[in-house]
Amino acid sequence: MSIQDLRAEPPRDSDPAYSGLDDEALWAMLRNGDKQAFALIYNRFFPRLFNYGMKLIPQAELIRDGIHDVFVTLWKSRQRLSATSSVKFYLYACLKRRIIALSRQNRLLPVKRLFGFPGEFEFCLSPEDSIILEQTGQIKRQKLQELINKLSRRQKEALFLRYYEGLSPKEVAAIMSLNINSTYVLLSKALDFLRTHRDKLLPAAFLFFFK
Repeated sequence: MSIQDLRAEPPRDSDPAYSGLDDEALWAMLRNGDKQAFALIYNRFFPRLFNYGMKLIPQAELIRDGIHDVFVTLWKSRQRLSATSSVKFYLYACLKRRIIALSRQNRLLPVKRLFGFPGEFEFCLSPEDSIILEQTGQIKRQKLQELINKLSRRQKEALFLRYYEGLSPKEVAAIMSLNINSTYVLLSKALDFLRTHRDKLLPAAFLFFFK
């Protein structure tokens, strides 16, 4: 089975055998060779993996190649996969390692740059946060963006993984090749900076990072 096959024939989310299954359930089915579960994981995570990859290095073709390689390896090694409590963490960690390897091969930029975060930092609100917005008014997104852009690249990546993607500090540390203490320091300094500028943000924007 190829990734091209998945793009040509997307899985049917309405299939009663798969409807409502969470990531971990699909992962367990993938480990048993279920092609539909594999296709659902691919379609569920491709947009988010592509978004993260483009923030690390804005090379769309390289990012697509990296995601392709990750999923091809995933399928080929399915019988050796272990159970996981976070499919998202597994895929993000694999993609970052693959992007670093591809960038070395293609000599696109110094590898140390990959541990930065050169792209624009974006975030989205959960349904709960959207309700808050309705109650307090719309976030001054541009002002928040300006503040975030003053953070270091490492701080932005840590914030993205922790608050946008909802990964644990331990998972953020593993993806960024940091120890857990360094990760807490990165996050703490970034949040302290935003906290000192809280007067420039509406309550909902501030709450997004400090809830």
